[in-house]
Amino acid sequence: MMVPNTRFSELLQDIEPSTTTKERASGGHTGVRDHLRTQAKFKDRYVSSFLSGSYARDTSIRPRRSEDGEERPDVDIIVVTNFSTSDHPDFVLSEVCRALEDGGDGYKVERINKRSVRVETWQADMDVVPVIEAWNGYYIADRETGEWKYTNPPEHTRWSSAQNDRFGKRFKPLVKLLKWWRRINPSGKRPKGFVLEVLTAMHAPTDQTHYGEAFTQLLENIYGAYGFSASLDQKPVVPDPANPSNDILGKVSLTQWKDFVEKVRVYADIARRAQNADDMDEATRQWRRVFGDRFRATVAPAKAAGYSGFAAAAAPAASYTFPNAMAAPSKPRGFA
Repeated sequence: MMVPNTRFSELLQDIEPSTTTKERASGGHTGVRDHLRTQAKFKDRYVSSFLSGSYARDTSIRPRRSEDGEERPDVDIIVVTNFSTSDHPDFVLSEVCRALEDGGDGYKVERINKRSVRVETWQADMDVVPVIEAWNGYYIADRETGEWKYTNPPEHTRWSSAQNDRFGKRFKPLVKLLKWWRRINPSGKRPKGFVLEVLTAMHAPTDQTHYGEAFTQLLENIYGAYGFSASLDQKPVVPDPANPSNDILGKVSLTQWKDFVEKVRVYADIARRAQNADDMDEATRQWRRVFGDRFRATVAPAKAAGYSGFAAAAAPAASYTFPNAMAAPSKPRGFA
């Protein structure tokens, strides 16, 4: 007795960044971009800017709560500059840092990272990434190597949108379910983010309309593809869709990969038990092991007949046909 698709649609609605979160993110990144565009000592370096990362691709989930109880999103801001590859990355990132801090409306820089400058505000936590435009993409500064490396964030966004079309608009919801599962059942910092999107595109079924079955098959297929090699202490090479010469698992250590694959094995079994359960209560219990308490309980129709009030009203009617795709969200799906 499969849990209705409605429960997964409700979970997807619940883990979506809230309207307030998106509005704050929009205000945060707009302020930073305007500041750099008009800052006296940097405006001649500024060419343009755009968003990158999961917010730009609409594959983000609600942020974790900070110590002050707020949900502040992480936003990646790509700033196209007219620096050249002969400029040292340390110099370029330092210039961006100074530009952010200068002026009456300057920002407090949290730190300079390997390839970005981190700014944390009450609205959003933002990584400002300076790049140089190339004919078919961009070069990004790398402080650790002192080199400029090829990247193409807009191609990632285009690729993600194309995958969503290929999956009948179910790709991005499946990515969000995978990210939420990783948060509820962590096995280390990596793999995360875009790597999870690529694994979803590679291993999720494109034609399965029930999110529970699609997610189960995704985990099963990931383990089927990598379980044996991981047991032999091997990590695959997974090409970057925007740059096939780049391995998107390059930052994932062998230990992190093996831990992830083992976690996939365990929860693929739990998800399959949920799908195969004859009892709705048992199926729901197993799915709550996978996705946590935000996955709503479902009352089987036979049991609901013996309940009264809210419980009976919550039970799905026997004649109701559940939608095969995610319900249209009531919250906006983007910002800015």
